[in-house]
Amino acid sequence: MTVYSLQAIRALALRTQGLHTANGAESKPGRDAIYDIVNQIGCAQIDTISVVRRSHYLVLWSRLGQYDPVDLDALSSHEERRLFEGWQHAACYIPLSEYRYQLPHYRRLRESPAEMTNVWLARPGSAEALQMAREHLHQEGAERPSDFEYDGGPRSGWWDWKPAKYALEYLYSIGEVMIAERVKFQKVYHLTERVLPDWVDTREPTPEERDRQHQLALQRTP
Repeated sequence: MTVYSLQAIRALALRTQGLHTANGAESKPGRDAIYDIVNQIGCAQIDTISVVRRSHYLVLWSRLGQYDPVDLDALSSHEERRLFEGWQHAACYIPLSEYRYQLPHYRRLRESPAEMTNVWLARPGSAEALQMAREHLHQEGAERPSDFEYDGGPRSGWWDWKPAKYALEYLYSIGEVMIAERVKFQKVYHLTERVLPDWVDTREPTPEERDRQHQLALQRTP
């Protein structure tokens, strides 16, 4: 049995996470470098909280130093789509090469929706809201929830969404819709068939492949 020093293990952990280069020692990274570091660590968690900067931008800054955040946005939009918004331990930017490992998650939510989703699906008008959202995206293209008309009363808080938002989030959760891009951090939704590049592997993995990939993702996630 080989025994490694604590110093060696620390160095290995830092290199695996891309934290081994002193900030400022590298040249200004472009989109390839940004993609490579997300691919290396498996994903970058998307965080709505912003004090200095949103978390996912800081995760990359701590590894790459000064870079243009616009390049990260471009990698997850139609401009140069190589990342997508999916689910690991939380909502994350994930390389599109790993899209197929989201398929069991989508199927599970289609077959067994979460409790809050079941409550919404049982409400009167939910089926109509889903159909309206599908038709709207099909006819109008990528849209934000604010692009949908709403004639209801005031909403009470964070999770009190209007019907279109519930519908879009449900369709997103089951893989029928993707986040095409973000505009001032607002999600822009579109049909998956119109967002997903043709080169992406859409074969659902076996349970063994899925579990192995998820375990690797958990080991790499910062």
